[in-house]
Amino acid sequence: SGEFHYQRMPVPEMWLDIFHKFKASGFNAVSVYFFWSYHSPSKGVYDFETAGKNVQRMFDYAKEAGIYIIARAGPYCNAETSAGGLALWGSDGSMGNLRTSDATYYASWQPWVAKMGAIIAANEITQGGPVIINQVENELQETSHVATNTLVIYMEQLKAAYRAAGVTVPLSHNEKGQRAQSWSTDYQNVGGAVNLYGLDSYPGGLSCTNVNSGFNLVRNYYQWFANYSYTQPNHFPEFEGGWFSPWGGQFYDTCTSEHDPGFADVYYKNNIGQRTTILNLYMAWGGTNWGHSAAPVVYTSYDYSAPLRETRQIQDKLSQSKLIGLFTRVSKDLLKTYMVGNGTGYATSSTGIWTWEIRNPDTNAAFYVTQQATSSSRASVTFTANLKTSQGTIAVPNINLNGRQSKILVTDYTFGKQTLLYSSAEVLTYGIFNKEVLVLYLQNGQVGQFALKTSGNSTHSTYGSSNVTATASSGLMTFTYTQGAGQTVVEFNGILIYLLEQKTAWRFWAPATTKNPDVKPNEQIFVLGPYLVRSASISHGVLHVSGDSDNATTIEAYTGDSSIQTIDWNGQRLDAEKTAYGSVTAQIPGAADRTVSLPVLENWRSADSLPEKNPAYDDSKWAVCNKTTTQSPVAPITLPVLFSSDYGFYAGPKVYRGYFDGSYTAVNITASGGLAFGWTAWLNGVLVGGNTGNTTLTTTSAVLTLPSNSTKKTGNVLTVVVDYHGHDETSTAKGVENPRGLLGASLIGGNTSSSTGFKLWKIQGNAGGNANIDAVRGPMNEGGLYGERLGWTLPSFTPDSKQFGRSSPSVGISSSGIAFYTTTFHLNIDSDLDVPLGIELTAPAGTVSRVMVWINGYQYGKYVSHIGPQTRFPFPPGVVNNRGENTVALSLWAMTDAGAKLDTVKLIKYGQYQTDFTFNKDWSYLQPGWDKSRLAYA
Repeated sequence: SGEFHYQRMPVPEMWLDIFHKFKASGFNAVSVYFFWSYHSPSKGVYDFETAGKNVQRMFDYAKEAGIYIIARAGPYCNAETSAGGLALWGSDGSMGNLRTSDATYYASWQPWVAKMGAIIAANEITQGGPVIINQVENELQETSHVATNTLVIYMEQLKAAYRAAGVTVPLSHNEKGQRAQSWSTDYQNVGGAVNLYGLDSYPGGLSCTNVNSGFNLVRNYYQWFANYSYTQPNHFPEFEGGWFSPWGGQFYDTCTSEHDPGFADVYYKNNIGQRTTILNLYMAWGGTNWGHSAAPVVYTSYDYSAPLRETRQIQDKLSQSKLIGLFTRVSKDLLKTYMVGNGTGYATSSTGIWTWEIRNPDTNAAFYVTQQATSSSRASVTFTANLKTSQGTIAVPNINLNGRQSKILVTDYTFGKQTLLYSSAEVLTYGIFNKEVLVLYLQNGQVGQFALKTSGNSTHSTYGSSNVTATASSGLMTFTYTQGAGQTVVEFNGILIYLLEQKTAWRFWAPATTKNPDVKPNEQIFVLGPYLVRSASISHGVLHVSGDSDNATTIEAYTGDSSIQTIDWNGQRLDAEKTAYGSVTAQIPGAADRTVSLPVLENWRSADSLPEKNPAYDDSKWAVCNKTTTQSPVAPITLPVLFSSDYGFYAGPKVYRGYFDGSYTAVNITASGGLAFGWTAWLNGVLVGGNTGNTTLTTTSAVLTLPSNSTKKTGNVLTVVVDYHGHDETSTAKGVENPRGLLGASLIGGNTSSSTGFKLWKIQGNAGGNANIDAVRGPMNEGGLYGERLGWTLPSFTPDSKQFGRSSPSVGISSSGIAFYTTTFHLNIDSDLDVPLGIELTAPAGTVSRVMVWINGYQYGKYVSHIGPQTRFPFPPGVVNNRGENTVALSLWAMTDAGAKLDTVKLIKYGQYQTDFTFNKDWSYLQPGWDKSRLAYA
């Protein structure tokens, strides 16, 4: 299974593209968080239908792709999403004591579980849908095994609520590492236990700056499960598919250690060796924290160094995961095994090798999972394995592990009517056609040996570069070979065996001919060559193959149907040539030579996006900060309460205006916006300072000097802009209830008639506050900057010549403030191409600025030039129009009087692929445009 969050892809049609890639890579399930925050903009209001919030489409696409769904609706999710997925309307403190049996909290989450649970229930496998498991809560540690404990009661409440909503599939939970023993029916069950215990694990310990760091395997999983969930499947609800990067950290694309396909090869096979039968990779596709949906611990990209890139491109780590996924798909003997033995030097000639031996008690098929004893080793170790088979123990020589590599050696492995007595070459998969077809793989230059039980003819034919020798003896045919480049095919006694170099195997596909996620060996077609194969079928002598191609190449397919004369590749009919061993081939086009022209971003229009720093600015429509009490568990530093959520503004930057009379020498301000956020203050339009951001602080304070030449006797206005990097997860203090915006402000050095010196505060946030006026893009897309509120980011907005000049981001602004830039660009990408696009932003060294960028109204990038690390921001089809006009808008917040400008603002492409998937559509339903109602939010 692969973790996938639909919220991180606001274009529903792209969900199917991602599901196709998972299914093609041997996954038969996806695990999905449902973020309460995305669906409930205000208390009592829910949206499960509009655009990217239409969860029924997600269920339908999963069913269409042929994958199961593991549903995870919380109510708390974590996931490095703002507030951990809790509804942001609870950030004012009204949600009660979070993640306990508190009555106020119960009343808050119960409607969410009732509504979301009913949708999940309607899509269960028992109702013909794809849902097979429903997770309750998330990484909630059972700290006390006492029936009256608030967490036990809370779990019982949640279980009852999901069942009352109609959910009948097994309920599960995920242990937060080996830190507690929580909610298992097999261990101190005093209540709260679920049907399916699971353990989350992120064991890599990898470093982006030191490729030799970490890579130490965990070898006690088997024992852990045996201790705490011995009657249940060994289950990893979250296992490391990558890792997230924080503000100021290393960007995903440059973290080579996280992209190593050896991690998937060694770690995922290690889990198989410990009898794991449910493995969910977190993340399999990470996506984007577009808008203001990120928790403060991450920035815009949530690529996660996942097997499938944020841009929906296949990484080598996914290609290697596919080899394991396709193997487990057909190796049903893995579903019932017992641990025979394990250890250093176990069943091998070398103490440099660790082996797990698991065996099916019914069939006696065995799986020897071999790995380096010191798992981080990069040594090349060659050894002999002593494999116990139905014909006795056989010493199989010349097995090589090339550094961070693992191999699963099989014995008495049945495929169709045939039996593989043993193999030191790895089984990728097998299929049952007009004959059995077995697919094995090794790295180039490695030696493989396998033996087939046979009573027939001992002659064989070989096609390809590998040197293969065969020896017949007493009902056994033993093949030994050195893997050559590409592929070699052996034909023997009605059996076809593909011997693939590992990197060639990365381009091997086994598209299913059924929509059932449980794909049988006779429900596949084998295809070699393309970048991706989405589906394949046969009709009237034509093999129809749907897929994606990066480079022109040979496609080879084995179908078992001798009547095939034509291969239809993405609608293009190609004459098929037959090989001597019964496959068909053709030449398919690529996309490398296709012209994709990206326009230069020019003809910018520009305007001031901080008129609020002018004392004369009209804020008569703003919310008055007049509350003297708050439900927040965090006490305000000064009164009135200035917490933004208390006035209905949750996501995005906030703008405050504080009024005072008289002469003061300084002001003491405390603001909160999450890690690496910043804030800036102006007195009567003159910069007085702020905090430019710190990657370790969610809240910052400063005493700012008020220049006497900028202070008036009456009518002073202090304008403060506070950035927002999301609401905290519950691992940080009070979680979502940690207030955002200003926590306190008081004047210093003057006579005052109030405790703070201020006579009035006003606040402005996103247009409409919690009214969710843009239901399509949802409640977390916008913040409170002037240009945002007035809709300057939206398609069809026309800049007014009186307000907008013709400057550009490359010119920027010469002093502190916030400028807004907007322009349009036209794309004309061929409709049969997938071209992942993005925008690149850079600033001159030393620039202290905060930038946001919008594509057709979607905020798809936050670039903080002095903190980083992200400078390239991808956006998907549907957010961008591949063929047609697009609007791009950009805010530039100069945090010092040195001003700010950008030296790069350009469109980029990440690759190009010929495809028959529809990336060119009329996306207007996802891109509502500007209308004059926006003028009310000045």
